[in-house]
Amino acid sequence: MVKKNTFSNLAGLRDISIAPGAVFLGPWADIDHEKFLVVAGVSDDRILVCSVMINSEINPYIQKRPRMLSCQVLLKSADYNFLSHDSYANCAQPIRAKFEIFTKDDRKYCGILNEADLNIVPQRIISSCNSTADEINTFLRMIQGHQFINYNV
Repeated sequence: MVKKNTFSNLAGLRDISIAPGAVFLGPWADIDHEKFLVVAGVSDDRILVCSVMINSEINPYIQKRPRMLSCQVLLKSADYNFLSHDSYANCAQPIRAKFEIFTKDDRKYCGILNEADLNIVPQRIISSCNSTADEINTFLRMIQGHQFINYNV
């Protein structure tokens, strides 16, 4: 006999989707409209997440600051069906959040970054100098190919 899948059987799938490169749409604190957020890294204990916001334009404040401007990652709408126009992942201002925020019902999983963009995001976060060495090693350790990389700042 085949067991029927129910929503309770699938509840863990949302947790699995919270991985580097995953993009979520939803309401976020202190923002008056829904925004896309990219998961940049997840702590080993899956309690904390490092993420970056996707903006449709680069803020004029950032445009006047070369270091911050260099931390923007262009995301082409042609590469992502959830984007209606080219946008930018703002890696100059990484956001640390609790894992559970991404599991709320008002957050929608939209897709995942392609490999090229996913590889650029942690590099830009590190170059922003807005993360400590401990944060980098907690969130941004990643497998590239089959080699484990431990970022030391």
